[in-house]
Amino acid sequence: MKVDVGRRYRLYPSQGQAERLISWGHTCRWLYNTALEQRQFAWQQRKITLGVTAQCAFLTEARKDFDWVADLPAQSGQQVLRQLDQAYRNWWDPRHPAGPPTRKRKSARLSVPFPGQAIAVRRVNRRWGVVNLPKIGDVKFRWSRPLGGVVRNAVVSFDGVAWHVGFGVHAGVKTPEVHARPGMVVGVDRGVKVAVAMSDGRMWNRTFVSPGQERELARLKSKAGRQETARRKRGATTSNRARKIRAEIARTEAKARNRRRDFVMWAANRLCGQHATIKLERLGVKAMTATARGTIAEPGISVAAKAGLNRAVLDKGWGLFEAALANRARTTGTRIVKVPAAFTSQRCSRCGNTDRNNRESQAMFRCGSCGYQANADVNAAINVRDAAEAPSPLTGRAVRDRSRKASCRPPTQRRQRTALETGISRR
Repeated sequence: MKVDVGRRYRLYPSQGQAERLISWGHTCRWLYNTALEQRQFAWQQRKITLGVTAQCAFLTEARKDFDWVADLPAQSGQQVLRQLDQAYRNWWDPRHPAGPPTRKRKSARLSVPFPGQAIAVRRVNRRWGVVNLPKIGDVKFRWSRPLGGVVRNAVVSFDGVAWHVGFGVHAGVKTPEVHARPGMVVGVDRGVKVAVAMSDGRMWNRTFVSPGQERELARLKSKAGRQETARRKRGATTSNRARKIRAEIARTEAKARNRRRDFVMWAANRLCGQHATIKLERLGVKAMTATARGTIAEPGISVAAKAGLNRAVLDKGWGLFEAALANRARTTGTRIVKVPAAFTSQRCSRCGNTDRNNRESQAMFRCGSCGYQANADVNAAINVRDAAEAPSPLTGRAVRDRSRKASCRPPTQRRQRTALETGISRR
C-alpha cells in the first residue's frame, strides 16, 4: 500500500520528550549530510555509486562506536538514508525537476522520520490522540481531523514555533475521470502585489508579515549580525542572549511560513473544487529569484532592486501554490495546464496589442491601441486563460541528468571504507 494523502497534527511533547526529539533532529541532519559526503567521496575518488543498503551497513557500525548515534532509533536512521537515496533518484530522473542533493544547514527546523511499523496511533477522545514513538513512548497530539486510512509512515517536526506530527496515510484516493463541474476553465496569474488573480476578475491576497513584524524582524536580524561579528572577533562560543535572538527570529519566520502555507492551500482547494481546468504560466521560479550580485570581476546591475523583487516573489509563495494545486487536483480531477509566460502581462486581452508601455504599473493596465483599462493581473490572467498549452521539452539540465544517471550506476557496487567509517565528528 502506497501513501496517497498526508495528515498533519499539532504535537504536544513533554519537556523531556522535546529535548530528546531535538537531539534526534540534529542527529538526523548530521546523518544526512555525512551520508551525502560519503556518496560524493565514493563517486569522485573511486567511481562507485553507494546505495541505501551499503550505507545502512555503515550506519550499523557507527551505532556501535557512538552513543549519540545509537540513541537515535535505528528505523529513523534508515529512513533518513532512504530519503537521500530518493533524492538521488529524483535527480537522475529527467522528468523530475529536482537538482542534485545538497547539505542540510543547521537551523531551528528539525525533523525525525519513522516508518509505519515503528509507531502506533490511537484516539483517546474527541479532541486528543496519542502516537507511540520508539524510545519515547506516548506523545499526545490534537486530533483535528480523521486519519482516513492506514498509517504508513510518520515525521515528527519542529518549525521554530511548535511541534507537529505528519502521517503518510494510504486512504485509497483515486483521481476522478471527470470533474464535478466540467467545462469550467480559469486562467490564474501570480503576482507580487496580488498573490492570485483569476480571469473571472477575482483577486485573492493576504499579508503574511505585518509592517510592525517586518520592522521587528529587521531589528532582530541586525542585532544577531552584530552579536555574531563580536563573537568571531573574540573567538568565543555563542552566548545565551544570541541563542534567544535566533530563536525569536525563527519563531517570527515560522509564523509567516504557516500563514503562507495556509493561504496557498486555501486558494488551491477552492480553485480545484470550482474549475475543471486551471491554466498557469510556465515559470522557472528558482531561476527568476536568482541573485544578481555577480562577482568581483563582473559585478551585477541593480542588485538591490532585484533582491527586492526576489523577496516579493518568494513571499507570495509561487512555487508552493503550484505544488498545492497539483496535490489538490489529484482528488478533484482538475487538469493543470501550463502556458507560455512571454508577454502575458503586456498583451491587451481585448485587441491583442502587445507593448511594454501598456502596463503602467503593477496594478494598472491601459492599452495604447484600443484604450482598454483593467487590473494588470486580471488582464494577464485572461491572456493565460486564452493561451495555448506550452510544450514541455527536456531541458538542458534534464539531458545532462540522463547522462549522469547512466554514468552513476556501475554494474556492481563494492563496499569501500569511507567517511562513515573514518573520522566521524558530531554535527
